[in-house]
Amino acid sequence: MSDDDNKVPQDNLHQEEPALNTFDNSDGFNSPSQNKPPSHAKQVWLGIGLLTLLHLLLFAVPVAFFFISVAQLVYLIPALILFRKNKGLVQGLLIGAGITFLLNAACFGLLLGGNLRL
Repeated sequence: MSDDDNKVPQDNLHQEEPALNTFDNSDGFNSPSQNKPPSHAKQVWLGIGLLTLLHLLLFAVPVAFFFISVAQLVYLIPALILFRKNKGLVQGLLIGAGITFLLNAACFGLLLGGNLRL
């Protein structure tokens, strides 16, 4: 065996592989960013925002603010049923409902304890 037989041709070592998406995408079709669904975190924030907007509906009946933990069930349960296939949105709705419940419980505790007066 000679030294020439063991040498690897140097031409093949530094060749670049072709890119997977080498076509011109100037018309906007098949764009990867257009086909992606929103991220899970974005859907969770969207669910929290949706519940906030639903809470704003309570301004139509201001007395409902005193019973917000019960009143939110009127619109939260149908929203959960409507969006049950979208896990991120449902998680956002439940996170928002939990925050509302805890804030309501804390304010009620302060009111009942005498530390907060109306």
